[in-house]
Amino acid sequence: MADAIMPDLEETARLVALGRYAILDTAPEPAFDDLVLLASRICETPVSLISLVGSDRQWFKARIGFAHSEMPIEQSVCRHALKQAGLFIIPDLKLDPRTSDNPLVTGGPHIRFYAGAQLVTSDGVAFGTLCVIDTKPRPEGLTDSQASSLEALARQAMSQMEFRRVIAERAEIALRRSEERFRALANLVPGFLWSSDLVGRATWFSERWYEYSGQSETEALGYGWQEVIHPEEREYTISGFRAAMDQEQPYSREYRIRGKDGIYRWFMVRAEPIRDASGQIARCYGAVTDIHDLHELHQRQAVLVDELQHRTRNLLAVVRSIAQQTMAQSGPTEQFCERFNDRLAALSRVQGLLSRSDEEPITIRALIQTELDAFGAAAMQSRVAFEGPSVRLRKVSVQTLALALHELATNARKYGSLANDHGRLWVSWDTYRGDGGERRLSLVWLEQGINGPKERSSIRRGYGRDLIEKALPYALKARTSYELGEAKLRCVIDLPLTDCAKIQH
Repeated sequence: MADAIMPDLEETARLVALGRYAILDTAPEPAFDDLVLLASRICETPVSLISLVGSDRQWFKARIGFAHSEMPIEQSVCRHALKQAGLFIIPDLKLDPRTSDNPLVTGGPHIRFYAGAQLVTSDGVAFGTLCVIDTKPRPEGLTDSQASSLEALARQAMSQMEFRRVIAERAEIALRRSEERFRALANLVPGFLWSSDLVGRATWFSERWYEYSGQSETEALGYGWQEVIHPEEREYTISGFRAAMDQEQPYSREYRIRGKDGIYRWFMVRAEPIRDASGQIARCYGAVTDIHDLHELHQRQAVLVDELQHRTRNLLAVVRSIAQQTMAQSGPTEQFCERFNDRLAALSRVQGLLSRSDEEPITIRALIQTELDAFGAAAMQSRVAFEGPSVRLRKVSVQTLALALHELATNARKYGSLANDHGRLWVSWDTYRGDGGERRLSLVWLEQGINGPKERSSIRRGYGRDLIEKALPYALKARTSYELGEAKLRCVIDLPLTDCAKIQH
């Protein structure tokens, strides 16, 4: 019974040792290649191998004179060498019953002689050999010098493997300690940390994720983490992540995550793709920050802003009513009343745009359309044209720019191209990069077929001209110009679209 059990125990010990040295299927290394070269030359054989015997194959860490990198265990001569201590020699493989029917003996490469020195671990387990092979039988075997040299080279091979094992174990210990420190630090962070592959399969979460979500590690890893994302944001979350990873760009999204109490909270999720030593991106690391209170604050702020805008419009209406009543009592000119009302109406229209700006960004087209429609331009489509790309305006620019456009539209309707039946109005705009790299808007207002300058025109000498020539450059860092001729008006407004300019409020 003992004899039947021993081979299994020996094989188990051998396989455990092979696993501990972690050398199977590793790349060639000069230190081992040199050893088989020396063995072949010392023993005067065409073939030399460092052979490691596994459960179903023998694999060669180094070889010379032999084409194959591994062989089936049934064709292994080295497995016989592991069954006895010391140097194992078969002078003629064709005459030995253990190897006479081996395909390597009966067929190519027709090996006939074998000598192998065991590779033995420090605890006495043999898991391979440094062997030499000849295609001719050698009844005399090896000389004493060759035999002792082969055993010495086997010890050197084992020393190299032991050295590799120690380095690998130290690296593993260092990595484990580093991971322990990282995990300890990760659990001090108020939010959650995580890692995943490039398609969103999670490979690790910090402990705080499990504490908040109530998920187990088995439930969260892979794609399981998506189960606690709010259903309305689930597709948006994963598609945005994959798009960012495909473009090798950082990822940033806000979405709701369900806690173990069933309540969803808003979080900011950021991730960065990480490159390995070869420069390839194989995974990413991310952080999740609770922004629920801030998100609710922004919502309350938006409601307050809407209310403020609404109250502002109402206040303007009150101001206009008071001004009308006061002017009716004090007897101002009709022209003053009209201009005062028009300008208050323009401000009210701007406030209407600003009140919807969070849901509907204010564009230059919307601003121009609003002003021209207020003066009946929709009924003059054959004589009014405006074109340009979709350009969003900063809120800080809208009010002053709207007043300038209002003055231009007012004078076009009263004295310019829209005051007669033959005038025409073109408004065009485009964007470009300034000398400092800032993004800018250039707008051209062109009227043709006007009746010439009027002294009473505010665009000629009064408020409108001052607004365009002085207020826009001061408030918005704009560059403006205008040319007013007998039958033509050309005004250019050029202003920054980015926050790089210091805007005066």
